[in-house]
Amino acid sequence: MSERINMPFTGEHFAAWCEKMVGQPYWYGSCVYKCTQNLLDRKAKQYPAHYGSSRTARYRDDIAKKKVCADCVGLIKGYNWTNGGQGVIESIGTDKTFSSKYGGHGCPDKSANGMSSYAKSKGCAWGTMDTLPEVPGIALRFDGHVGVYVGNGYAVEERGFNYGCVKTKVSSRKWTHWYQLPFVDYGDAVFTGGGATKPDTPASEYRLGTRTLKNGSKGTDVKALQEFLLQLGYNLPRYGADGDFGGETETALKRFQARTGLTQDGVYGGDTHKALMDAVADHDAGKEPAEPDEPSGPSSAKRVRIVCDGGTVNIRVGNGTQYKRIAAAKDGTSFEWVATAENGWHAVVMNGRVGWVSGKYSKTE
Repeated sequence: MSERINMPFTGEHFAAWCEKMVGQPYWYGSCVYKCTQNLLDRKAKQYPAHYGSSRTARYRDDIAKKKVCADCVGLIKGYNWTNGGQGVIESIGTDKTFSSKYGGHGCPDKSANGMSSYAKSKGCAWGTMDTLPEVPGIALRFDGHVGVYVGNGYAVEERGFNYGCVKTKVSSRKWTHWYQLPFVDYGDAVFTGGGATKPDTPASEYRLGTRTLKNGSKGTDVKALQEFLLQLGYNLPRYGADGDFGGETETALKRFQARTGLTQDGVYGGDTHKALMDAVADHDAGKEPAEPDEPSGPSSAKRVRIVCDGGTVNIRVGNGTQYKRIAAAKDGTSFEWVATAENGWHAVVMNGRVGWVSGKYSKTE
């Protein structure tokens, strides 16, 4: 442990670096960047909903104090893109700078949900929270958000604008899964329980895409394939994701191949793998709700009023019509505002839960 904590890209080093980032600010769409006016101007144009005038004073304070910013998945990407956090901590509060290489150390530019899908596609270990291993540097997730487990029941996460980078007790948050990051070295850590698998080991454990799969194949890559098919809406009602490629998986795969214009042979080869990875990436990009900043509490008085000419408008679970409807709200109904997505949809509090309403039929006040 004492040696590995000083070795960049090990789980121990990554976790320790994340703890040193506690107290730094959350800037949406950032990946461990020095807070500057130039960056603020660029991000305000790119994500105007997250950089409104009510937040300008705080952003400028971050700039004046020469802080380093990131969003939730940006903390993970930034560590890798800065060559294991090299020079980042030393630059805080000073005029020092550091280098960042886009896509560095094999870490792709993925969303919070997309990073989890990417890790699964690489055959990385994962599981539900009841199987959480005591391994620093693994990722924790719930839909639309990601953090880093640092050990002893604690995580570090870029939680939102009102919180910044914080260290939180795992049990106090709503994490649903953990997973291994493919570009972090976990040494001899043992991953067991739930859906957990460990890549690069013998027998039936393979990374998805490294071999051809067909009826009769078994292994962790088959399980990953089944997970992705389920994610895309192809049902496996009898056996689910069990790691055994049978008739049910073959039928679902043929349906996917038909939809994507591939030969419907039920064999998972190179062309089908590329098509599946593209489909999963599109699904993550299109289905993932914008990551709302969590409300700071009763001090926020901003509200959203429904404006629909006397009719009703749907409140949905995400920021788009593709999401499931929660309820209908009447014209003139007022809700507590939580956040506004890039596409103009507003997150509101309705009956104790967060829902989304189109900006076409609502306005902030």
